[in-house]
Amino acid sequence: MRWLTAVAIGAGLLAPATPAQAENADIGTYLKRHAAAHHIPGLAAAVVRDGRVVQTVTLGEDGNGAKVTTQTPFLLGSVSKPVTALAVTQLVEAGRVDLDTPVRRYLPWFDLRDEAAAAAITVRHLLTHTSGLPEIATTGLTDRFDNTPGGLDRAVRDLSTLDDTTEPGARHEYSDANYAVLGALVAAVSGQSFGTYLRRNVLDPLGMRHSATTAAEADAIGLPPGHRMWFGRPVRFDSPFDTAGVPYGYLAASLDDTTRFVAAQLGGGAGILSPQGIELTHTGLADTGNGRYGLGWRDSTSDSGARLVWHAGATPGYFAHIVLSPDTRTGVVVLSNVYSLAMDPALASAAFDVAAIMRGERPDPRPADNTFTYVLGGLVLLAVGLVVAIVRAPWKARGRPVPWLLGGGALATAVVVGLPAAAGAGLRQVLLWTPDVGWTGVTVAALAVLLGLTRAGTITYRRFRSAPRPAGSDDRTATPAPDHTPTHAADRPGSASPHPPR
Repeated sequence: MRWLTAVAIGAGLLAPATPAQAENADIGTYLKRHAAAHHIPGLAAAVVRDGRVVQTVTLGEDGNGAKVTTQTPFLLGSVSKPVTALAVTQLVEAGRVDLDTPVRRYLPWFDLRDEAAAAAITVRHLLTHTSGLPEIATTGLTDRFDNTPGGLDRAVRDLSTLDDTTEPGARHEYSDANYAVLGALVAAVSGQSFGTYLRRNVLDPLGMRHSATTAAEADAIGLPPGHRMWFGRPVRFDSPFDTAGVPYGYLAASLDDTTRFVAAQLGGGAGILSPQGIELTHTGLADTGNGRYGLGWRDSTSDSGARLVWHAGATPGYFAHIVLSPDTRTGVVVLSNVYSLAMDPALASAAFDVAAIMRGERPDPRPADNTFTYVLGGLVLLAVGLVVAIVRAPWKARGRPVPWLLGGGALATAVVVGLPAAAGAGLRQVLLWTPDVGWTGVTVAALAVLLGLTRAGTITYRRFRSAPRPAGSDDRTATPAPDHTPTHAADRPGSASPHPPR
């Protein structure tokens, strides 16, 4: 019998691969190359078809050095938004929320600097990012890591200092603020905290057992550190949890959990939402320029004409992406435990490429964004130049001290204020999301100020040393030395001269 077994195994090895086997091999090979090319420490991915997980791939290690598994928790970033949208749609189907009713009906205290705009914003505006609320990365109203009771309400109340950028309903402008407000709305309507509502009505019913909506739950499931990039290399980062940020970006879940959510999206709601409700959330309503945005999902078309419903998201240290193909009832999940803004295009392309492989198409991997590499390289060169200028030949300083002081201050301001503003963020956000760029910029700013101070100080000191001094101000002439030359009698006053005048 043993030889029969050997023959059977040999036949299996020599038999041509089935389409499914070839497909799985292609996906596994692609993801290994993707992880190696972009220095991804740990990755978990899955393909869901007809409600079943047909392939999983786990690679590398988590931030604690443990092997990544299908139960390793990840932060989902903005993939949290489709979960929040599902919760709101549940309340819509229960008759407790109306999409076209102003949000103030449910949150009477909701306010903006523009009273009329605050009164006009509806629930649908928030879900589709057409409320006119601005992206709030520069305001400090996101990534607050507020894990105390009432943190979400406090974040939403702080929106009262903002102005709408456009009239509600006028155009799509993606903003985490919209989903922070929706989280507060769910809490107010349900009478529970947002996390408790999700746990009871979405996560537990779907069997998402390795998920977290609070810092305590994140500790309980052992959420590991993620990684941020420092000069092209991943560095462990103990990613803080943000309970107040769960509605828009800080939900934690494992690959197993996320595939259950995907199966519900492709399987008519799995009992937590009606098929009509699922289709409503998937249907794009607001034009984004390269697709449409529905209720928590992006609705677009691939280059080959396939409809894709998807959302990607990031936090400092993590990246997540779900791509649904409703026409083939197929979904792809890719979770990575590293993130930087420069890596965003490359990380986002992975799930799209796996979906393309599932359609029998060739993947089209995208490179990282070199803009950040150029900025970082420029800052490093500037820092080196400033160090050389400070250390080498300070005595060569010329001109007046004030321009040096102003020049150093202007350069410092341009780096720590202007550069983040050009990227649509504040210095705090740059330090959090791209620490190599942020801290190199801070170093350049400090060196610029130091150069201005040293050059201005040198010029001032040299001017002081070379300035003309008034008579008698030198210590050497202040007290005349006594004259010890002998005095002849004839030279004394009143003495007769031995030499009569001629």
